[in-house]
Amino acid sequence: MAFLARLGAPVRGFLEFLGDQAHLVLRTLRGALLLRLDQLAVVGSQTRLQIRFTGLDALWLVSGTALLLGAVTLIQAFSQLSGLGAENYIGALMVLIILRELGPLLTAVLVIGRSATAISAELGAMQLNGEVDALATHGVNPYQYLLLPRWLGVLVSVFALVVFFDAAALGGGFLVAKLKYGITFGFYMDSVRQALSNRDFAATLLKVVLFSGVIAFHACHFGLRIRRSQTEIPQAVTKTVVSALVAVFSLDGLIAALLYF
Repeated sequence: MAFLARLGAPVRGFLEFLGDQAHLVLRTLRGALLLRLDQLAVVGSQTRLQIRFTGLDALWLVSGTALLLGAVTLIQAFSQLSGLGAENYIGALMVLIILRELGPLLTAVLVIGRSATAISAELGAMQLNGEVDALATHGVNPYQYLLLPRWLGVLVSVFALVVFFDAAALGGGFLVAKLKYGITFGFYMDSVRQALSNRDFAATLLKVVLFSGVIAFHACHFGLRIRRSQTEIPQAVTKTVVSALVAVFSLDGLIAALLYF
């Protein structure tokens, strides 16, 4: 029995975590539906702050990373496919490797490392200082004021960052293609457009929505669970990163299997 109890404990903990995540999502959605007109300005202001930190402040980091990744991808492809007409596969390579997979995935990883950690630490500090309870005491719904702006901010930011990531990666790839084979911009973009399909756009949008939810609600979950001391904050941040990364990679694999397998 003791063995079975030890075996079942992780499963029970995982199911409790899923239940808590579902609770946070549903309460936040309910809070969004119950927003009054006089509350929109406050929620909008908080959402803009989140977009500024998560999206605008990370723009150069994401764009620089994507530019290098796009260039390195084609350098490696040309080195392996030289003599086999690598220039004919440029569009397919960029769509398969960058736009379909690495764009949404690496953007999510960068947002987890930079913003999910900040959200978790911020909410943890607010919880320790009694600010979350104070909001509820004064009649302010924490789901509307704390969780909803962070979710919306992360959603808008991840979508915008994925667009910039893909554009910068295509730009890096074009520089290599131009220098290596003298390929024109028109030929390069035509090759990419021919390789793109509506399913790629649908997969990217699905990943943006799911990854944003995972990042925001995992950070809120671990931040709001802090109860006793400051030493719990770094633990919550670590748990946020590990948990969100596992969830993002799992969802990415699941979406790839459902849409492309």
